[in-house]
Amino acid sequence: MTRHACLVAALLAIGAATTTIAQQGRTAKDLAKPYRPAYASTGQIEVLPVQGSVYLVAGAGSNVTVQVGPNALFVVDTNVAAMSDKILSAIKTISPLPIRYIVNTSADLDHVGGNERFAKSAGDTLNAFYEQGARVYAQENAYARMTNPKDGSAALPSALWPTDAFAAPLKSLFVTGEPIEIIHPPAAHTDSDLMVFFRKSDVVSAGDVFVTNGYPVIDARHGGTMKGVLDGLNRLIDIAIPEYNSMGGTRIIPGHGRIANEIDVVEYRDAMTIIADRITQLVLEGKTVEQVKTAGVSLDFDGVYGATSGPWTTDMFVDAVYREVKSDTPAWRARLLRNVPANELPFLATSNAKPAAAPTKPKVMPARKDSGDPLEGKWALNLFSSSYEPASLMPYRREMTVTFNGTEATHTILSWRRPQGNGSPLSTYSYTARLDGKEYPIPNFAGKVTLKRLDANAIERTMAGEDVGNETATWTLSADRKTLTVVAKGTDSAGVPYVSTQVYERQ
Repeated sequence: MTRHACLVAALLAIGAATTTIAQQGRTAKDLAKPYRPAYASTGQIEVLPVQGSVYLVAGAGSNVTVQVGPNALFVVDTNVAAMSDKILSAIKTISPLPIRYIVNTSADLDHVGGNERFAKSAGDTLNAFYEQGARVYAQENAYARMTNPKDGSAALPSALWPTDAFAAPLKSLFVTGEPIEIIHPPAAHTDSDLMVFFRKSDVVSAGDVFVTNGYPVIDARHGGTMKGVLDGLNRLIDIAIPEYNSMGGTRIIPGHGRIANEIDVVEYRDAMTIIADRITQLVLEGKTVEQVKTAGVSLDFDGVYGATSGPWTTDMFVDAVYREVKSDTPAWRARLLRNVPANELPFLATSNAKPAAAPTKPKVMPARKDSGDPLEGKWALNLFSSSYEPASLMPYRREMTVTFNGTEATHTILSWRRPQGNGSPLSTYSYTARLDGKEYPIPNFAGKVTLKRLDANAIERTMAGEDVGNETATWTLSADRKTLTVVAKGTDSAGVPYVSTQVYERQ
């Protein structure tokens, strides 16, 4: 039998074993239904080829990622010590090569418990300073938590400690046949999370920044935040490139749960954003945490991610997000204003409420006449002709309307951030300003805008404020008056710089 035939036979055997284990305990009726494994802590280990040279070892609770290089193995997370024998045996079915590199995506015991066994599994030493055959990488906060915890708890045994801790937001390696990026998303699940991007295989091992079997665990005691989780999910979406229609392409291995692709992360990010926005809305209305829970802010998603028992319940998740929003309400209010149309936010309508006036008979307004201004009209963004940096700012759909009344212009923007984009826009704003270069307020936003006419076919606009960031843009109308190009540069409300060339077509 040729080497190629042996390899094919081995992979088929692994697939057959995986199918057998995955289907254990399922009736004939169950087997007729679509199967989406959760890879829970069953004690039954499964080896699953992911993509390229990357494999998932699942079934022990937290996922273990294995990348096979020409001469060595690269492993992400080592699970708990009690599962080391089973997991190492499973890894040997993938490759007999030694484990030389390990990354801990956090200091959680279910991610670092097998460090000693994994690092010594090669049976030799890396050099005179290490009595083990592998280097163990971790973020410096994870190292500090394992070696010298500040909460008074005991340090982990020294055999579990990482050998290489780092503080940079990105560490790059080329050690097992492909470029590998170790990315630190700050203050997500904890303040020491790492994600590992295998660039050649196009696989990301995400750690507990992304899970598919529950709501994100916000470990506030160890620096975790909901804001950081959302930012980390957005980073994953930036990395992932789908093969078709947001599916396929880049594979993402969560800290817990099944193998995912970009659309799975987008759906998870959107669900968590919706819940956070609802909680923010209720905090702004002065609701207590019990009132927030009674309102059912997560009810739409509890069937997929909710739990009423176990180490992390739905109530615990809502509690954590509520406390975070309550402690930093202005920042969450700004995020809410970016995500939800202003006319759908009751607190904006009631925060400056005035006594209701007596009802009056509605006036019949005459039909508005076209001002004749060449820039007036409804415009839709051409996604194929436009460019954004960073690319994550590119919307799925954007429309704007410009109208003129004498020396005043009214500008309305509607943006959709989801594929298909056929529902309500996720963000919108509108303002009226004179074309005199003076500042005018943006209603319902902490921001101001100026408009200045450069010539008949061009306008310069600036925006500044807590909710809108800082931006300078030039609008230029084409000679045939069918295309409006907006070249913008600035920083968003979080201080992130961006540039864009937005090409709008007249509708």
